[in-house]
Amino acid sequence: MTALTLLHLPPELLTNIFSRLSTSELLNLMLSCKALRKFIINDNAIWRTTCRGKLFVHSSVENSKPTSLSWYHWSRISYNWYSGVYRGQVPIQHHTNYMPWLTYQNSEALVISVGSELRCYIIDKRSMPYCKAHWILQVPKIKRPGVRISDISRFVIKSGLIVCGNRDGCMSVYKVNNIREKPHLLFHIQDCHEYGEKELSTVELCNKNEPFLNIATGSNYSSVLRFWQLKEHESDGFVSGIQYNNNNVIDSVSDITLSNNVGIRCMHLNNLNNKLAIGLNGNDTPVLLDVPSCEILMNPHEKTNLKQLVRDIQWHDTNTIIYVTHSGKLRLIDARSHNMLYDVQDPFLSSLYCVKSDGGRSIIVGSAEYARCVLFDTRKSKTHVQIYFTQKKTSPVYSLDFDSTKLIAAADRSVAVLDFNVNLASAERRDYSYFK
Repeated sequence: MTALTLLHLPPELLTNIFSRLSTSELLNLMLSCKALRKFIINDNAIWRTTCRGKLFVHSSVENSKPTSLSWYHWSRISYNWYSGVYRGQVPIQHHTNYMPWLTYQNSEALVISVGSELRCYIIDKRSMPYCKAHWILQVPKIKRPGVRISDISRFVIKSGLIVCGNRDGCMSVYKVNNIREKPHLLFHIQDCHEYGEKELSTVELCNKNEPFLNIATGSNYSSVLRFWQLKEHESDGFVSGIQYNNNNVIDSVSDITLSNNVGIRCMHLNNLNNKLAIGLNGNDTPVLLDVPSCEILMNPHEKTNLKQLVRDIQWHDTNTIIYVTHSGKLRLIDARSHNMLYDVQDPFLSSLYCVKSDGGRSIIVGSAEYARCVLFDTRKSKTHVQIYFTQKKTSPVYSLDFDSTKLIAAADRSVAVLDFNVNLASAERRDYSYFK
């Protein structure tokens, strides 16, 4: 008589049994038999049930590449996220202090500003950026009296375009058909705010309806939000090369004054392209603007305080906005009711410089100290999940991005990549979740 084993049971019955086990019990069972290991790894239903309620990290909202991982590997990698298990590298370094801004473009390329240069690094087979830039753009700049630097302050990549805002008061727009190909310049607007005397701190591409581009610009030192409508050239298509506020390029300019004596630090458009969330320089509450009607839907506090400002702002999902403040607050607010849904403090009580969300439960912020990023779970109302010291040198994290396996953080002289797709037995565990 042949002895019966677990493998003789129907697959649906095995799934039902194994779904009742804990993660540690499943791992021990996988060590007992190759056939059981293969079955457990490939059965997504087991891991969906076993890991119900656990934190799963998706790609950030702006990094649109969906995960192709099985539930087993996704569970393993997510465990590494909240347990501090990763392998860190610093593949990009330079010798001058900058305030870089970066975008992890569909997990296939890393685009980062370094001074007045825009650099693209292709992601290799190991999901790491090559050390050498694939292409470099020198953004046009202008020498102005009293302006010390002409670095890129922020840029956005959207709808086949790159829009750069410069601290010398200029804006550049590039056409990009493929991120692996070097973009070419479409427009360069020299004087964006107050005849170029105010630095351009933030930009957003609000609409692309041929033959027009609608771009919003803001400055730390101006309360005016400016909308530019750039038009296509009548005969040659888009105008290439530098254009200095040429009437053939600018169809119209419209201004909205948000509040007196308070500048605009950051802004972000929702995925429906009809609501613009704006962070102010002098108030820790954002502004919400209806783009088609230019109606202000949510006003900030009446009192202004130059020590209070919104450092970075993002749409968490269609109806909620996340933002971080100079005082170290991470907040999530409902854009419909204006109610505060989530309000937590940085564990080190330091300023927070940047924020990214996966649109679900995971939010990652970059702090002003120790090259540190912090992972938060929106279900945990009082504390963080994990802390990552991304580099050995102390620096603010000026910008960051992530997908389900990688966290990329830009400090003043380098870019660090933390890889969470590692074996628990071969990687160091850096669990700093106990910091309060």
